Amino acid sequence: MVNFKWNQKRALEVAKEDGISIGEARGEARGEVRGKLIGERNAMMKVALSLLKKGLPVGVITDSTNLSLEEVRKIAKDNGLAF
Repeated sequence: MVNFKWNQKRALEVAKEDGISIGEARGEARGEVRGKLIGERNAMMKVALSLLKKGLPVGVITDSTNLSLEEVRKIAKDNGLAF
């Protein structure tokens, strides 16, 4: 037979530790997703700059990168390119 004594204080400590672990795991997962999205966005901005330098039409750049017209304009302006 198992000798088990209910200890509410310890049960709450374990529940808190479990909650913290779950929260940390969720936060890390969200952070990874956010980091990936930021990385992909930065990559598209670099592609847009490259396409602008090659003189491609803005419509092609916005379609290819999924960046808005305003974002492409800002990239051009920030890099001294005529728009």
